[in-house]
Amino acid sequence: MRLTPAQIAVHLICGDDPSPPGWPQRTLREQLRDGREMLRSLSGQDFGFDLQKWHDYLKESKDGGYTWNRSIDLPKVMKAALANQAWHDMVAAIEAVANKAVNGIRR
Repeated sequence: MRLTPAQIAVHLICGDDPSPPGWPQRTLREQLRDGREMLRSLSGQDFGFDLQKWHDYLKESKDGGYTWNRSIDLPKVMKAALANQAWHDMVAAIEAVANKAVNGIRR
């Protein structure tokens, strides 16, 4: 199955690396980071790790060839991420580091 750039980015931000077998494996942190960066690059937007906001935006804009626009509901890959505690833990860890960096700069 061929994925569009937006679909690849969504899989990554959801912690589901769609890379072909034999490619270097990414950690969960790397997948989330790379997926978010791809989505920002494709759309010019940044909704952090808010999968619902990404879906709502992408299904209207169709940026990056997003094709999950027929569904009001979230795609399965997004639902799976939201049901995965490891995904939530990693998002919290990434956001904590980002907040610490921002707060350190403000001082």
